[in-house]
Amino acid sequence: MKTTSGQTGYITANTNYVVNTYYQTNPKKIMVISDKGINAYRKVNLTSKVRHYRKGIVLKIKAIKQHGITTRLILTNGTYITANKTLVLKK
Repeated sequence: MKTTSGQTGYITANTNYVVNTYYQTNPKKIMVISDKGINAYRKVNLTSKVRHYRKGIVLKIKAIKQHGITTRLILTNGTYITANKTLVLKK
């Protein structure tokens, strides 16, 4: 269990302070920021792995597609990657 050492925190649902975890609009270009890199897949449900991209690579995005409550980015070569902002950063 973590101690807060006298610090006070707040929980809010105010839209001024809350952002989506996944990109909701097409970012055009992204950079991989995950230390382990990310994988590209043939299918929108992220199966059939095609390729691995290491940290620092800049990729061009063709479109964005919904998959359930999450979104996927479609690369110019037609493969799918995650739109999670903790793994990729808009360039």
